[in-house]
Amino acid sequence: MSSTALWLQAIINGIALGWLYVLMALGLTLILSIMGILQLAHGEIYMLGAFAVYYLVGKGLGLYPAIAVSMVLLAAFGVALERGLFRPRAGRDPVLSSIVISTGLTLILASGAVVGFGLYTKSLPYLWPGSFTIAGATVPKDRMVAIAFSIVALLLLYAFLKRTRLGLAMVASAQNREGSFLKGINPNVMSMSAMAIGCALAALAGTLAGSILQIQPYMGGLPMIKGLVIIVLGGLGSIPGAVIGGLVLGLIDGIVPVFGGAAAAAIAPLVIVVLVLLFRPKGLLGHE
Repeated sequence: MSSTALWLQAIINGIALGWLYVLMALGLTLILSIMGILQLAHGEIYMLGAFAVYYLVGKGLGLYPAIAVSMVLLAAFGVALERGLFRPRAGRDPVLSSIVISTGLTLILASGAVVGFGLYTKSLPYLWPGSFTIAGATVPKDRMVAIAFSIVALLLLYAFLKRTRLGLAMVASAQNREGSFLKGINPNVMSMSAMAIGCALAALAGTLAGSILQIQPYMGGLPMIKGLVIIVLGGLGSIPGAVIGGLVLGLIDGIVPVFGGAAAAAIAPLVIVVLVLLFRPKGLLGHE
């Protein structure tokens, strides 16, 4: 394979990974901005979304309908988590409570997945089988479908936040929770909506990743870390910042291992985070 083809293939793989990271980061930043909590079990929601599709496909449902059902199920699960676990502790040191609750939830969900599906890796059907060639580089079609799904999800989220009353209320609550409450915006509704949307996005990201790669009960740990790094890079509450941060991390993970090795790929995001914190403590596009 020529150098140009190798670069092109690495870039496309990096962009596909980046968009999956963006979906994770969007859910995390919505929950953190509106609920004021750090949902450390978000990676397990990502994992559950993939396994829900695996189960539904095994029962005879088509891949794309299974993805839609998985997103709805995990959104409902998110609402249940918000009402049953996070809301009752919202008034008692919510940050510490959320860390304790979500850490316990991480262990429970991962262990439940091991019991239900076993430790062995499993595969989902291809989003679109086959590949095509660009400038000598072989590009799997499923990467392009994953990118397309992610972009559509981002556009729908952006339209929801900017064009609907509920979305505008969520933006107002994220910017000033007390002020939005005085305007009659129900914070409980905002929290449920944020958790539902965040969990649905995580389920979509997990399914897309599982179709491209493989699925297993501990698959959510690394994407969760990437999502947190993206929030630091892009800035809390910034959708454009999450997109930029996710694509930067994805390109690093796609390109650096090919040309610099795994060690360089592991160090590069940390170096970038340190530099951003030094010169832009609120992130690239964070609110000043």
